[in-house]
Amino acid sequence: MRAGGNAVDAAVATSLALSVVRPYSCGLGGGGFLVFYDAAAGECRALDYREVAPAAATRDMFLDDPASSRRGGKAVATPGTVAGLCFAQREWGVLDRAVVFAPAIRLAREGVPLDDHDRVRRLKFLAEFEADPALKTKFAAFWSQYLFSGELPGAGEPVPSPQLALLERIAAEGPAAFYQGSNAEALVRTVREAGGVMTEADLAAYRPRPVEPIAGTFDGMSLYVMPPPSSGGVAMLETLNLIAARERIAGRVALDSPAGRHRLVEALKHSFADRAAYLGDPYFAARAGSPIPTARLISPAYADSLAVKIDPTRTFPPAYYGRVAPVRDGGTSHLSVIDAAGNAVACTETINLEFGSLVVTEAGVVLNDEMDDFAAVPGEPNAFGLIQSEANAVGPGRVPLSSMSPTIGVRDGRAVLAAGASGGPRIISATLQVVLNRVRGGMSPAEAVAAPRLHHQWVPDRVDVEPAMYGAVRRDLEPLGHELRERAGLGVAQIAVRNADGTLSAAADPRKGGGADGL
Repeated sequence: MRAGGNAVDAAVATSLALSVVRPYSCGLGGGGFLVFYDAAAGECRALDYREVAPAAATRDMFLDDPASSRRGGKAVATPGTVAGLCFAQREWGVLDRAVVFAPAIRLAREGVPLDDHDRVRRLKFLAEFEADPALKTKFAAFWSQYLFSGELPGAGEPVPSPQLALLERIAAEGPAAFYQGSNAEALVRTVREAGGVMTEADLAAYRPRPVEPIAGTFDGMSLYVMPPPSSGGVAMLETLNLIAARERIAGRVALDSPAGRHRLVEALKHSFADRAAYLGDPYFAARAGSPIPTARLISPAYADSLAVKIDPTRTFPPAYYGRVAPVRDGGTSHLSVIDAAGNAVACTETINLEFGSLVVTEAGVVLNDEMDDFAAVPGEPNAFGLIQSEANAVGPGRVPLSSMSPTIGVRDGRAVLAAGASGGPRIISATLQVVLNRVRGGMSPAEAVAAPRLHHQWVPDRVDVEPAMYGAVRRDLEPLGHELRERAGLGVAQIAVRNADGTLSAAADPRKGGGADGL
């Protein structure tokens, strides 16, 4: 932005930098969602560059070995990040592509010291590889390039990125440098040698998908979120609608009161149950003649029908809310941008589990394990013990369901909020509570993201609560029949806002580090 770029240029530059400094969370081998408020047009746009199952994928491809949906070549879906970022920057940015790529290239060349969060992540994998030496051979490129053959760099020692040469090529040549030619050939060879089914045709056919964001309102603010295959947007709007509907029945209560916490948990249970039952690949559903009922799920009328089922004196068993459990993704990053011209971007990206499939290409790209975000074995638990519905089954060219929840808030024609989070299904509850803290609670960005949170995803039937509020929430909710568990780090949120006086402010979640720039 200091170089004359807009919020999209800044978001793309930040995403590329994250591929270098957070390779266990996101990067060139993954995919994501981006929501953009165009101030000049007064419109909100959205881009789906989620990963796509290879054409050779089949519904039953993981039946013999369910673990292969998490690690190895079969776990890899066709990456979308490079195509998505280049599309967004070309269509909505204002700078030359080389300028936007320059910060990531500089970081890759000069290196970045491992911070505490990064070091802990790599030490966890290092211990696993030492306990099972066969992994050093099976995932040799990951072992050498990202675990440094067992010798992590010392504190303060800069760590160059093996992605440098590829970043330079994409900056010069565009997305074709990734999806065609020598890189595509090497990427496919790596995946297939690791047991996968991807082809060069899968890469060549990949296209990001511009989509219409879905919109709702809460306390007079218009909220724009991603449609499916993001489940976060639908779940957030349904939950907010339920809160508002319950307030029409029984009046408003404080967010941090016993009644407020109970309402939030009950609303989340209904929304997550619907998420599991109805949401999946919208493109496949439309082709099959059974489109996802997005409009119904986010309608106030539907919220009214559910709100009467919320009993202020008790909670209910899972069967009261739904029938199949949700999917979860893990290795994720979020960034939020608002610029002086009034443009805003909320962007969430992932490679699924930390370090994805553990398959690393010759160009140093960590490839996703997004195939486990499908119902890899319908009716059986995925990596997180969660059972998924047929709506999210594996199929050729299908797109897996995601929890990612990039959100933009607009009031009086101006973008006033860009928010989102990382952390699997906790993305939804974290983003929701940050928005509530800001919109309903009037908190500053720093207060909104730092405030302790709770989470319920319907199944397992348990309220997770961060330590700072566990005692109070337990006193509030146990008498109503809720089971609780103390758990740290319920999502990692980021928010940027335009204040009432026109000034900008932002905050990064202290749970994972990072920070706000440009203020």
